[in-house]
Amino acid sequence: MAQSDESNDERTETATPYRREEFRKQGTVAMSREVLSVLMMASVGFSVFVHSKGMLAQFSLLAQQFFGFVIRGEFGKPQFLELRWDIVKSLTWMVFPILAVAMVAGVVSSVMQVGFYMTGEPLAPNLDRINPLNGLKRMFSSQGLVEVAKALIKIAIASWVVWKFLKAETPSVGVLYQQSTLQIVTYTLHTMGRLFVSLLTFLAVIAGLDYAFQKYSLEKKMKMTRREAKDEFKLREGDPLIKSRIRNIQRKMASRRMMEAIPKATVIITNPTHLAVALQYDVGMQAPRVTAKGSGFVADKIREIARENRIPIVENKPLARNMFKNIQIGHLIPKELYKAVAEVLSYVYKLRGLTRPDGQPQTSPQGPRQTQVS
Repeated sequence: MAQSDESNDERTETATPYRREEFRKQGTVAMSREVLSVLMMASVGFSVFVHSKGMLAQFSLLAQQFFGFVIRGEFGKPQFLELRWDIVKSLTWMVFPILAVAMVAGVVSSVMQVGFYMTGEPLAPNLDRINPLNGLKRMFSSQGLVEVAKALIKIAIASWVVWKFLKAETPSVGVLYQQSTLQIVTYTLHTMGRLFVSLLTFLAVIAGLDYAFQKYSLEKKMKMTRREAKDEFKLREGDPLIKSRIRNIQRKMASRRMMEAIPKATVIITNPTHLAVALQYDVGMQAPRVTAKGSGFVADKIREIARENRIPIVENKPLARNMFKNIQIGHLIPKELYKAVAEVLSYVYKLRGLTRPDGQPQTSPQGPRQTQVS
């Protein structure tokens, strides 16, 4: 039986790009809620700080008007009803920018952690998610226990930070009764700001550690067993055995086409026993074309077919080696070989007692020279 549920200890292979993309499509990414919380807190805090003077002035004005109506007992007047609507509008004006900044911070947090990517896979209906038993399993799983432990540690350390901060401020709080109301308010706001920055700094450190942990956990989860890696390779690249068979079939087909082209060749050039190259040249062709070539057994086969079809076989070692090494089947010979090949073709036409491609008669045949070809 195949070991389908191999343990994490056996997952030693690094995740492939394909596996990473599959996890990403399913919405399984390294996402830290702590990073989201810190960015939202920082953005909201900055927004409040920037608009604090305007917000305080607006709130102070509304409070004066409201309590003025209350003190005078003018609850039923139309002006008081209008004031209530003004209060709602003012509060909306003060809160909406903060909410908008928080939403932008949430988007920025997601983009920072996982990039621009949208998938509907996590939103697809899945009955397993509403199964109470599965919920209990997730709650008491190792991942669930880790999340609970992180929350408890965060609360404990945050409480310690607040306690240390307030303890350091105790002497200043003890003399506040001697200060004016404006000084007390200023001190309170300043102290709250410093406490906020201290907590934010602590949470930023926690967020960085949590994100690193999420990345580590995801990498560990995405690791593959050797069998999974092999199966994926076969799926993505194809079974090596099948690909080898396909290559063999392709080579056989190419070899068969090459052998079928030999009877149409004009000449076979050899070196003389190890290599053989078939050239074809007809009137109207730009240059002679290599139609077949081979070494060893293939060279023997080319010569055999050439003899059966009465195709001249000419020995020219340098030319045969050069064409075998540098010219692919179906390609024309390069200009630097024109002279050497022309001498061979001239000899072939004389040998056959044929006219040249330009229609002029040949003279008495002479063997081609062993032209040195670099």
